[in-house]
Amino acid sequence: MAKEKRVSPLFKIVNKKRFSVCDYHGICGNKAYKEVYQSLLKGKYKKNGWSYLCRKHFLQEQKRYKGKLPYANVEY
Repeated sequence: MAKEKRVSPLFKIVNKKRFSVCDYHGICGNKAYKEVYQSLLKGKYKKNGWSYLCRKHFLQEQKRYKGKLPYANVEY
């Protein structure tokens, strides 16, 4: 059975604190590292919106967008 993709970002609760979870293609469950905004890029990425990414997927996307990916730190 295939793993279902999430529609919206989820949160993990650890020690009564809420942590954002990486929503890379809806399959990753790691703690979020950065909040990225593909919608601020021009061209075909304008409709993508924003998402939370873990460190692994953030570095992967930075490489894909050649270091021009707009992002913000996630505050806990």
